[in-house]
Amino acid sequence: MGELSFPRVQQIRFGYSNLEDRLSIMLTMASGEGRVAWLSRRALGGLMQHINTVLKQSHPAGEGQDAHDAVMALEHIGARSQVAAQRDQEKREADDQAIAKPNEWTHYLVTEARVEAQGEAGATIVVALMGQPLPGAPDQRFEPAAIAGLALTRAHAHEILRLMRANADQAQWQLDASIGWLGGSSEQ
Repeated sequence: MGELSFPRVQQIRFGYSNLEDRLSIMLTMASGEGRVAWLSRRALGGLMQHINTVLKQSHPAGEGQDAHDAVMALEHIGARSQVAAQRDQEKREADDQAIAKPNEWTHYLVTEARVEAQGEAGATIVVALMGQPLPGAPDQRFEPAAIAGLALTRAHAHEILRLMRANADQAQWQLDASIGWLGGSSEQ
């Protein structure tokens, strides 16, 4: 991801704000700090496309080419099953390792995201979010600050895409359906 250092995320939750007409990503950092990354419709669409591209380009079945949508749809189904099984396991272990909710939250507007595959056969998808601290003065731009870095398994990258799509559908954003293998709100 270049020379920038990105704080690690321990827990992530998505939400939609009618007031802001933005998607919020509530990030509990490994340090215990709370950050809220706000995504506009345009930024969300771009981030989803970046994740889709990296997943397709790094899929082993692609053999140097982008994996076909049918292959991605099958991987998505498998990923949903894998994440559901992990979630059940984590619920059983949650009593021992409860994650403390931050008392204060720092807010950022996401202005830039980097996505890349790492490891053998793109086993890890790294998503780095950068942006502007909020509140800020209108049209005042600073050098993008590192908000958070997520190192996701392929299954979790699929889950993140699903959650982004579900929240965009809830917001009635009518995102471009160019990630056809992801499905729509009927998949939730």
